[in-house]
Amino acid sequence: MIQAVALPQRMVFSSVWTLFWLTVRQHCRARRLLVLGFLFLLPSVVAILARNAIHPPRPREIEFVTIFTLISNALVPLTALLYASGMIQDEVEEQTLTYLLIRPLPRWTIYVAKLLATLMVTTLLTGLFTGVTYAAVYWGTPELEGGTIALRILKTCCLLALALVAYCSFFGCLSLVTQRTLVAGVSYIIIFEGVLANIDFIVRRATVMYSFRVLAERWLPLDSRLTRLDLSVAPGTGQCVGTLLTASLVLTGIAALLFTTREFRLKTPEAS
Repeated sequence: MIQAVALPQRMVFSSVWTLFWLTVRQHCRARRLLVLGFLFLLPSVVAILARNAIHPPRPREIEFVTIFTLISNALVPLTALLYASGMIQDEVEEQTLTYLLIRPLPRWTIYVAKLLATLMVTTLLTGLFTGVTYAAVYWGTPELEGGTIALRILKTCCLLALALVAYCSFFGCLSLVTQRTLVAGVSYIIIFEGVLANIDFIVRRATVMYSFRVLAERWLPLDSRLTRLDLSVAPGTGQCVGTLLTASLVLTGIAALLFTTREFRLKTPEAS
């Protein structure tokens, strides 16, 4: 059995920082980045086609379809699923997890470093293409030329980042519970975030999408005729943010504990 030697406390941060950037580089080299980049361009294409129609919709209507339907409802949870589910499973499949676990680092720091790197990559990816989509929606309009849309883009990116924190925490934890993370994750996205989040029932309050829509309606705001939300009975801004962050911390804690206590099949010189 391989015994890891404990590192001095001052060296732990340096090792975790190195692991963080190594994970970022791994994510940027992965094929999924090209696939998601292509998918994230589709809302911009939809916006351009809609604006060049014979009777084009209003920019706010195009924004709702592209940003607050295609990106927030589909691409954001899919991005979180693909990246968060691969944080540990990719290392297991490529038999590189061995070299992480024999390092003299607390196991939970390995998981947290990889999760933070995943959050950074997914947030930057989403923010970049959200800005591109906004440019396609509002190009040539007074809002874009006057610069008033910049604050709206910033608020939207913050909301999407908050949703990514919750999604990545959930799917990262899910990847340590089942090996069929993609199947379970897609089922969750369709059933809970796609169906139940749109039904006026108590379960919708437990979905990420409901909190996201309430926050978007309060912060931006959106056209209530499109969101069909009754803010008079919806939770407040602080409650929505607190719910998402608390759930994310709890799920991250559970996942870190699972990663710490779980036994993985390691690649050893004797086995190879």
